[in-house]
Amino acid sequence: RFINYFVGLFYMDVSIIVPVYNPDKKTLKELIKRVKSQIYEGKVEFSMIDERKGFSAQMNIGIRKSKYEIIVILHQDCIPADDYWLESLIAPFKNKNVVATVSNVELPKKIWDNFNYIVKGLMIKERGIITSALDSKGGAYRKKTMMSIGLFDEDNFRTAGEDYDTYIKIKDLGKIEYPKSAKIIHNHPTDFFQRLRKNYQYANGYGALVRIHKTKMNKWYVGILKAIPLLGLVTYFISYPWKRAGFTIFPAYVVASFVDQFYYINGFWKGFFEGKQTV
Repeated sequence: RFINYFVGLFYMDVSIIVPVYNPDKKTLKELIKRVKSQIYEGKVEFSMIDERKGFSAQMNIGIRKSKYEIIVILHQDCIPADDYWLESLIAPFKNKNVVATVSNVELPKKIWDNFNYIVKGLMIKERGIITSALDSKGGAYRKKTMMSIGLFDEDNFRTAGEDYDTYIKIKDLGKIEYPKSAKIIHNHPTDFFQRLRKNYQYANGYGALVRIHKTKMNKWYVGILKAIPLLGLVTYFISYPWKRAGFTIFPAYVVASFVDQFYYINGFWKGFFEGKQTV
């Protein structure tokens, strides 16, 4: 950390935005506490946006109101893993070609251990630490880059799909960095039907993404294949994360996949034919 300070973090001023909607008070309190404890020499503006609108709209309200050039979006159930998270997340912006950075996301073991066996099958791909192409759970963006693309597309993506839509729009405008030491803890307990509902939203957003961006999306055809009754189950089984899970969770994954595909099919085609994410 001492070395990092002197080799050019040049501490940029940062606006941290937390969209909130019926948050868990204990988790939100811990988030605020950890943000305040960050060891960072630049100015930090902290805003919670509770406008009772779609998630994309809330993020956009925060961005428009923000004072500083670097914007950090933090979900209400995501807590910085340590006091150097912000420093690690912002450091890549010393390169003027960097337009965004992405945090690693960890599902706590204590939450995983509390899932029942079938829910573990449904959640297996989120076990441990994951890194997405672009994720507003703990992502940072140059404000001017976001303004140049019209911010998050709140007209077509209310609560899902806005991240990947943004990724497609900005990936050719500059570099997206994934600092290994920037990590957030995703405190998101769930049950089987809550997760199915969330997957329905994700599928709805993915269908809209395929309709809007078509072949610009990586492996867009897999999303369509997955939405074909029964045949699409092949994509589930091929994508099972053997290295992450081993065989122990596979039977639960198989059972969960049959139910999940039903939700996926309905969500995907609804998003695809309407051309927007609406659920």
